[in-house]
Amino acid sequence: MTKKYFLSGHGGWEPKDGYTTVPKGCTVVFYTDFAKCLMTGAEHQILAGTYNKVERTVEEFKLTPNMVLHPQPADWTQTARKKLALRNDKDCRLITVKRKASLEELFKILVGPNDTDIEFHWMACQALELNEVGGFASGVNAGDFAHDPSKPGRYRLDAPDGTQTWI
Repeated sequence: MTKKYFLSGHGGWEPKDGYTTVPKGCTVVFYTDFAKCLMTGAEHQILAGTYNKVERTVEEFKLTPNMVLHPQPADWTQTARKKLALRNDKDCRLITVKRKASLEELFKILVGPNDTDIEFHWMACQALELNEVGGFASGVNAGDFAHDPSKPGRYRLDAPDGTQTWI
């Protein structure tokens, strides 16, 4: 049986975080592009099993950005648990953190020496955490509000002056 760990929280990466190697027998599944945000509505659909458009999968022994998972509010976790329960799959687990943890740290905690088939599903943004220099205007860290893989993405770009542009 494949173990499925859904890593839920706020997420990001900055250059100092580097890269990590996906352990033997594991894959990491991402549902958004790098430097894009995963909207909560999309997360709920993924957890419930009604949305399955994967952006990329990183296989065992391959390098992936060493994404950092940050804590989320308790009510988000409660809702996520309810959504995941809709799958009725005993091999699915929701993983949250009380303090920030990198993928590398999570691999060390969650992958045992006899594990042979684990999927890590990244249920967080892949925010590119750089000093703010206007990247939002060009779509860095934008989130797809469409939540429908059969339709084009719908992104909101927030300018520093508070105005919003939809693309």
